[in-house]
Amino acid sequence: MRAGAATAVLSFGLVGSLLPSMSFPATMPAVVAGLGLNASEAGWIGGIYFAGYAGAVPLLTTLTDRIGAKSIYLLFSVVGAVAGLAFAAWADSFWAALALRFLGGIALAGVHMPGLKLLTDLLGEGARVRGAGIYTSSYALGSAASFFLAGLAEAAWGWPAAFAAAGVGPAVAGALVALLPVPPARPKAAAPTPRIALRPLLKNRAFMAYVAGYAGNTWEVFSIRVWFVACLAWTTSLPGNALGLPPLAVVSGVAAMAGVPVSIVVAELAMQMGRERVVAATCCVSVAVCLALAASAGGPALPVLALLVLLQVTSFADVGALAAGAVAASEPGRRGASLALYAFAGSVTGFIGPVVVGLALQHFGGLETEAGWTAAFLVMALGSAVAGVAVRRGR
Repeated sequence: MRAGAATAVLSFGLVGSLLPSMSFPATMPAVVAGLGLNASEAGWIGGIYFAGYAGAVPLLTTLTDRIGAKSIYLLFSVVGAVAGLAFAAWADSFWAALALRFLGGIALAGVHMPGLKLLTDLLGEGARVRGAGIYTSSYALGSAASFFLAGLAEAAWGWPAAFAAAGVGPAVAGALVALLPVPPARPKAAAPTPRIALRPLLKNRAFMAYVAGYAGNTWEVFSIRVWFVACLAWTTSLPGNALGLPPLAVVSGVAAMAGVPVSIVVAELAMQMGRERVVAATCCVSVAVCLALAASAGGPALPVLALLVLLQVTSFADVGALAAGAVAASEPGRRGASLALYAFAGSVTGFIGPVVVGLALQHFGGLETEAGWTAAFLVMALGSAVAGVAVRRGR
């Protein structure tokens, strides 16, 4: 099979596998009303997907060295489809919704990195770097597509239809990947792969600064993506705040996509003007946007909408620069282990951030109070505040 075809199939498969990822954030107001959830419960359901991913991705990625990546991919494509369809049919309580979203996160872990491994196994040396770049960039497209699909399906048929439609994505991805050839067997290492030695990584101050920076980044990125629709829905429901908008999930998807080109520009600026300086400046801007949103809670809809979109952009803007910094600061002989730690830290805070935002909302009055949303955006601001300080002090 040609390199372009394999790259296209697996990149499209990643987009399909990601369709369930933002289904809950996209439909949160309707699901909260339908299941009678409070803000803290909504936060747990919003974040647990990323906990499932974080817990499973180290094991499932490691297993690709022993079991064919294609086999793992196909199995967890089925799991992802089942999780989405089951949510549509049986998520009638907090605990059912929590369990099914956790399962969905595990399913994504079974296709995301194993899909990359399968792609690199199928491609020759010359095509691997380009293919891997195209594949990883498809993540942003899949995340935005999840918002688009969920928003349109909910508007047409209700929130269960959003999860059912998204559940088809992993099934289609699995069917397409099943058509790919099995990669040629590669020689196995003579000795088992050693466990990751954490101590040398933790002693690398420059690298750990980027780990802390990325952890703060994902805290904020996933918090605003999980809570964007709920905040905008409340804001536009207030007297005098109605706006003629498309489905709010579609608005969130557009905002998420807007962050991608900005991230590329920021990464380029970081190379030319100094990575630590540019990342810290970007974090300061993002903190300022969070503080503006905290002060604007319950205010006019147009300024709040603009700030919400801007926060989607600024929170994602330094993703590329942080990743490049982590690679540059890692020791060549420990780069694989370093990046595994980097990804794991980001996944963990990607889970914790939305949950803590939900707890703050609930503690300060709930989803329909100014105090609750003020507290929520102050909690979100912690992510970029920590990231900026960590990167500057790690020089």
